[in-house]
Amino acid sequence: MKALKIGLLALALGVAASLGAAELKKGEAEVTFKTNIETQHCKNRVEDAISRKKGVEDMNITIPDGTVYIKYRSDKTNVETLQKAIEKLNYTVEVAS
Repeated sequence: MKALKIGLLALALGVAASLGAAELKKGEAEVTFKTNIETQHCKNRVEDAISRKKGVEDMNITIPDGTVYIKYRSDKTNVETLQKAIEKLNYTVEVAS
C-alpha cells in the first residue's frame, strides 16, 4: 500500500511538472531581456510598443527587476529587432537568456 501511494505521488508530480513546462511550437522562440524599466508608466510604454510588433505572441514585464519576457514567431521577428525596439524607447536592454 505504501509503495502504491509513493508511485501515485511520483506520477502526480511528473504530470504536474510536464504541465508547468510550456513547450514552444515550431517557429516560436522566446527571449528574456534585463532592462532599466522601473515604473508602471515605463512598463505600459514598452508593452504598447512591443505588442504591436509583428510576430510578438506573448510578453510579460516584471517591474521590480526590469525583466522583459517575450515569446515571438521567429519567422516574423528576431531578438535584435525586439531589443532595438525597446532601446528606441530610451531603455537600456541586454539579453538575460
